[in-house]
Amino acid sequence: MRHNNYIKTLGFLLLLIPVTVISQDCNDHHTEGDCRYDLQRGYKLYSQSKSVSMSPLDSVELNIVFYGQKDYILSFCTHKKMYPIHFVLEDQQTGQVLYDNEEDKYLESLGVGFDVTKSLIINIEVLARQSTEEEIKGNVGCLGLLIQYKNYAKKKVQLQL
Repeated sequence: MRHNNYIKTLGFLLLLIPVTVISQDCNDHHTEGDCRYDLQRGYKLYSQSKSVSMSPLDSVELNIVFYGQKDYILSFCTHKKMYPIHFVLEDQQTGQVLYDNEEDKYLESLGVGFDVTKSLIINIEVLARQSTEEEIKGNVGCLGLLIQYKNYAKKKVQLQL
């Protein structure tokens, strides 16, 4: 009887634990996941790097501001069963598609640079081509977008006297 009460109390305490404690924490996946292999010397971590929890049935739209006179590296990473990652860069003002990685066989890392500040919409979906239908239905994983930047190299000005 005493053992039965112990199990009931333990079960009740487990119900009090918030679901967020049990669920997967994706906050820093862009620095802890496979993206960390893309860290480049001389580049700084951009504060607009993101990580989200998503399934292959979801798509995510991120709005990111890219400042002018900088080079950026965008690296996408997720769980190995969720690859490939499909992303599209779209100009927020005009709606023009600037890049679609489908044309490059779902490239996972991209270098871009802008002379002037641009706001972009990044549409992302994981295609999970290595997963079965059952795995896709129940699979929720982390998706990371690591953004690194560095200033353009300073141009040398030659003065003639």
